[in-house]
Amino acid sequence: MTLRLHLQEATIRLQAAHAAAVVLPLSLDDLLAAGLERFPPRATALEQAIQLTEDALMPAIPALRQPPATLLECADPVLAPLLPATGRDAGATATLSIAEVEEVFDRLARVAAGVPAHSLGLPAHPGFAAALVVVRELLHHVGLAALRVMPAAD
Repeated sequence: MTLRLHLQEATIRLQAAHAAAVVLPLSLDDLLAAGLERFPPRATALEQAIQLTEDALMPAIPALRQPPATLLECADPVLAPLLPATGRDAGATATLSIAEVEEVFDRLARVAAGVPAHSLGLPAHPGFAAALVVVRELLHHVGLAALRVMPAAD
């Protein structure tokens, strides 16, 4: 089953087919305001964003696991740079393993430690950093195996 992620709303929303939406008490704007608004992010800001995401996510884990999902899916443009960061065409639909998402997140952590973003193939965009934190935490904590990134719906 697929769990659809909506990042660019007033609050982050997840929707499974034939199930009630799960709305997290968190938005990308919250993460930006909590320290990710500048790029490159500081390592402490990245850690704080992870903690805020986990705090918002943990109470929703039981609802997100019923019915069990195996795939997270997102068509929000803020996540589109993830495809070129993994060597894929920016306008295509692609399914990324949790290891591929984690590898891009590791590069973001290296940027936070001082490595130039362009040398690691990452966009210098705070919104992308915030979205990547959310996706990484969802994959890990909900137990999803992969992320499907799709072109933004017009």
